[in-house]
Amino acid sequence: MLEARPYEQRQPKDTIPITDFYTTAEVKEKYHVNESWIFVVAKKNNIPRTFNRGRTYWSKKHMDAYFAKKAPNPDITEWYSTQEMQDKFGMTLSAIYTFVSKNAIPKKKEGIMVYYSKKHVDIAKGIAAPEEPQYYTVAEAMEKFNLTRDQLYHYAKYHNISKVKKGKYTLISKPELDKLLAAPKIE
Repeated sequence: MLEARPYEQRQPKDTIPITDFYTTAEVKEKYHVNESWIFVVAKKNNIPRTFNRGRTYWSKKHMDAYFAKKAPNPDITEWYSTQEMQDKFGMTLSAIYTFVSKNAIPKKKEGIMVYYSKKHVDIAKGIAAPEEPQYYTVAEAMEKFNLTRDQLYHYAKYHNISKVKKGKYTLISKPELDKLLAAPKIE
């Protein structure tokens, strides 16, 4: 078996050199984080760094990618601080942290201040009603987009559009289907 195909040594892939860097001070200023925290995160996420004349330089591409992943949802515009939640709901700090963790409430951090999504907190507390997801029935979607049933089901399956069964009716997610079948924009 080995005689038929001789061993071929694998060549290492060409590495792309990193040319753009942030200094530690630039990362602190841009993302409002502590210096020690930068080192911890870089170690956990294998962010490349280099030392030159007593300064630490971090890969710009890797740092931006990490913080883009951690950025809060831009659709959320209203936020509660922990102090506002304590005043409004009469909760202790530990109760707030437990509540936020159990209900998976989105948060954003600015310096040492932590803010929680107002909409999600109000829904979890029962003050506001959760938004009901909007759906098309199969007949409505067929009529609106001028598709056959087979075409509609093909698009829903191929593009992973969420469907819900209610009794004998199949409901298809309205925003996802609208986004998929919307007229293309030419800019």
